[in-house]
Amino acid sequence: MKIKNPYIRNLKKEYFSFYDYPVKYTLKDYDSTLGKIRNIAKKTKEILSIYTFGEVGVPGVSDIDLIFVLKENSRLPSFLKKNQVDKDSKYLIFHPFFIITENIMKNINYIYPNSNFIKIYGKDIEIHNPSKSDLKKIKTYLTTDVILRHFPVDHLYNLLSRKIDIRMALMRLNAFNHSFSIFKDITGKEKAIWKDFSKKIDYLRKNCFEMDKNLLQIKLLDALKESIYISTDFVKEFDKFLPKNKILKAKRKNVIFKGTKNRITFSENWDEDKAISEMLNHFLRYKNFYSILPISLLNQLCAYSSLNGRLSSYIRKRLNIKCFQNNMDPVLKKRIRILNDQVEYANELKHSHYPCFFPLGYKTEKGFKNNLILLFVVITSSSAFRIMLYYLRGILRKNN
Repeated sequence: MKIKNPYIRNLKKEYFSFYDYPVKYTLKDYDSTLGKIRNIAKKTKEILSIYTFGEVGVPGVSDIDLIFVLKENSRLPSFLKKNQVDKDSKYLIFHPFFIITENIMKNINYIYPNSNFIKIYGKDIEIHNPSKSDLKKIKTYLTTDVILRHFPVDHLYNLLSRKIDIRMALMRLNAFNHSFSIFKDITGKEKAIWKDFSKKIDYLRKNCFEMDKNLLQIKLLDALKESIYISTDFVKEFDKFLPKNKILKAKRKNVIFKGTKNRITFSENWDEDKAISEMLNHFLRYKNFYSILPISLLNQLCAYSSLNGRLSSYIRKRLNIKCFQNNMDPVLKKRIRILNDQVEYANELKHSHYPCFFPLGYKTEKGFKNNLILLFVVITSSSAFRIMLYYLRGILRKNN
C-alpha cells in the first residue's frame, strides 16, 4: 500500500531501536505452562474455572490468553496479582489475566463473539449463544470498540516511539486478521490489499526465527508503516457500513473524548490522509496522541455514556458533549452492562490489570496501589511530561 505521508515514508531503520526478538518455543512448552497453572488452581479455593481463548498459531510469537472465573464473594488470590508463575510463563503469557465472575463468563459471547473458549480447569460454565442476528450486531459493536481502542493510533505509536518491540509488533499486526474476518462476517466483503497484508504478516511471523535480524527489522518496519494505512483504510470501509451520526448538527464541529490515556477527536468531515497527517503533527508538537475518527463511531461512546456504572460514568465525564441515548439496541445495552459489571468487579477485587475487556483508558480506582498507578498514568500521559521526556532522550542519544 502506498505510503503517502513523507514523514512516515522517510523513516529509516537506523532511527529505531529493536528489542524483544521472539524466542522459539514448542506447543509442549505451552501445555507445560498451562499444566503449572492448573496445579496452582487446584490449591486455590477461590478459582471456579479457567478458560483460554485465541490460538497458538506460531509458538514463540503467539501468547496464551487466560480468563480466570472466581467463585462468588471470593477475594483476589495472591498469585493472580502477578502475570506469571515462572520464567517460561512470563514469556508465554504476554498479557495480564482477565478476572471475571461466572455470570460474565456465561455472557462472554456478548463481548467476544468470535473466540473459541476452551476450559482448562474447573467447572464447565454454560456459555450463552446469541442468535445469528444478534451475533452480527455484537460483531459490529466489537469492531467499533477495536477501532476506538486501537486503530490507527497503536500502529502510529509503534513508529513514532522509535522503539520497536518486535514480538509485540508481530502480535498486534496479526490481530488485523481477526478484524478482517469479522468485517467479512458483518458485510460479506473483503479487500485484496487486506489479504495481501495478512500474507506478509503471516510470513514474518513464521520466518522470524530464521530470518537475518537486519532483514527482519527492514521488513517489520515496512509492515508497520503500511499498517497505519491499512488500519485507516479499515476505518474508512467500516465507516461506510455504519449509520451516520446527526449529533454534530446541533452541537459543535468536533467532538472530543479525553480519556486517561485514550483520546479521540470525532470529525464530521473525516478524511483518512488528513487524519493521519493531523495525528502525526499533533504528536510531533505535543508528544502524545489523539485518534481522529469518523463521527459515526461516536454513537457507541454515547451509548456507553448513557448507562449507569463506573465505566459509563468515566466515559460520560470525558466527552465534551452530552449525547444521552434513549432508544438503545438491547444487545448493545447488554454488552455495556457486562463491561460495567466487570469494571465494578475489578474495583471490588482491587486488581490492577485489565479492569474490563475494552476499558478505553479506564484504570481501577480502589486500592492504594491502583491510585498510584492512576497518578503515574495521568502524569506520564501529559504533554508537558512527554515533551520533557523526548527532550531528555534526545540529549542522551547525542551523548551516546
